[in-house]
Amino acid sequence: MKTLFVALTLLGSQLNAQCILKTAALKNFRTVSGQEIWNCFISYRTLGKLNTAKSNVILWPTWFTGKSDVICNGVATMTMDTTGFYIVIVDAFGNGVSSSPSNSSSFPEITIRDMVNAQHILLTKHLNIDHIKAVMGISMGGMQTLEWLVTYPGFADKAISIAGTPKQSVYDLLFWKTQAALLTSAAKDEPSQKLALRMVSNVQLLGIHTPAYWLNSSKPQIVDSLMLAQQSSMLQSMKPDDLLCQLNAMIGHDIYKSLGTPISAINELIKAKTLMIVFKTDHVVNPGPSVELSKLIGATLAQLDNECGHLSFLCDASMVKDEVVRFLQK
Repeated sequence: MKTLFVALTLLGSQLNAQCILKTAALKNFRTVSGQEIWNCFISYRTLGKLNTAKSNVILWPTWFTGKSDVICNGVATMTMDTTGFYIVIVDAFGNGVSSSPSNSSSFPEITIRDMVNAQHILLTKHLNIDHIKAVMGISMGGMQTLEWLVTYPGFADKAISIAGTPKQSVYDLLFWKTQAALLTSAAKDEPSQKLALRMVSNVQLLGIHTPAYWLNSSKPQIVDSLMLAQQSSMLQSMKPDDLLCQLNAMIGHDIYKSLGTPISAINELIKAKTLMIVFKTDHVVNPGPSVELSKLIGATLAQLDNECGHLSFLCDASMVKDEVVRFLQK
């Protein structure tokens, strides 16, 4: 039996003639901490055609461990009506496709804002796009989406965060830091690193759905095969240093600290109309901080309630798509 997470990664194996991987060289990219990523590059794929006015652009950054091919080859059409849009799907730093510890000789610790700054360079300097219709993302992609709101106010007309958060809750930090600790405490030899990845995979499998989902969809006899399938997917898709890079970026994510503005004043800065889709049963990204932000800025808020937890957007795909389509049409 495949988990929804494994099934999601397999979407990238489908073929779409438009989903060609492209790469933009950013030269030496300076992070917000003042360090540099030498010979930095960012990879991306596009769907649709850019109109003459360049008014139909949607930026879509990848989620934690996510790759652009999965979004381009299935998730995009599952989540929205792509007709008439030019969708730029960007591989976030640390996913092993854009600049990451695994493909760079020296890679510093990065932040969610660094990911966003690199995407801004891609759009403005390489694609000559100075304004976009919307930015949207799922999970860590939703974190990047909300960082866009405060880093480049007014650059996007609309923003869509699905299972994202403006800052980590205590529960989120426990989840992410447990995984980071498993990776940092492991010895640097290959067997130890692979074992740490397997343990991280188990933690993710435990949190990705609710107890009720597992009770109603699986049997105890298949637990070992579930874990092996998840571990196999993790070992094939991510390197330990890349995983740790993105974990640390999420651990430090907080748009209020990034902005340097108190939470009470954020409504004065955010310009984009915003849709937040959260999942009440999410055991990976707690919905509370997004619900709070939605009230502060008058965002449209949709709350799904099912047994699927963090992957509720797959279980209730039609509901998510309806919300996104309706919001983009306003």
